[in-house]
Amino acid sequence: MARPGHRLPTVTLYAKKQEVKSAFDKATKTWMCLTCGEPFSLLMSMGSLGCQQHPGHIQEDGRWSCCGQKQYSTRWAKNWPVIRMYSSVNHWAPYAPLPKVKGCQKCDHNTSDQPFTHLDAQPIAELSAILPFMNKEFPFPLRNGFDSGLLRRCECKPIVIPEKAMVVKYMDIEGSIRLYNKRTQIRYTLDDEGQQVDIEQLDGNPPRGIAITAYDINNIKLKEWY
Repeated sequence: MARPGHRLPTVTLYAKKQEVKSAFDKATKTWMCLTCGEPFSLLMSMGSLGCQQHPGHIQEDGRWSCCGQKQYSTRWAKNWPVIRMYSSVNHWAPYAPLPKVKGCQKCDHNTSDQPFTHLDAQPIAELSAILPFMNKEFPFPLRNGFDSGLLRRCECKPIVIPEKAMVVKYMDIEGSIRLYNKRTQIRYTLDDEGQQVDIEQLDGNPPRGIAITAYDINNIKLKEWY
């Protein structure tokens, strides 16, 4: 619901009154976004893409694989137990946490530290019974994640292709795992025997989705993308 892997229960026009009430209560519940600290409800924020996330991972050098921004870590002084005695910081650490670098992908508000993916998109047909309330709270045409009958929880962007990469494994906007070859500009999947299937020649533009893993010309997994 308010985090990846969870969604509002299906409530069609033929759903029972109690089922509609349960879904409506969940949709109107107030949450607090872990990323930006904003209060929100799914009724208004679902599919609005009002926050930003990093869909990648932090590399060994401290950079995000999805955009190359550096997330600096806190360096504690050796005398931090003494400093803590005179600090007004209201938590266990001796210093206030460093601010996070702004995300590179628009997304919905989130109560988890895990990013939304394209698997979290929900068809509005599954929410028929509460659609009038959602549309009244925030019209669907104004929701940035409203896309062909879907409420997307994250932005559709071209995948990140590292300079040293030859093949990129990614999740496409339908939520399927595929591979893209930078040199041949084809995308494909692999069958159980490792053979390429569902081969599609692209026009030179990178496919849209979320990059997961990158491999160099020798099929070695890249540890650093930037």
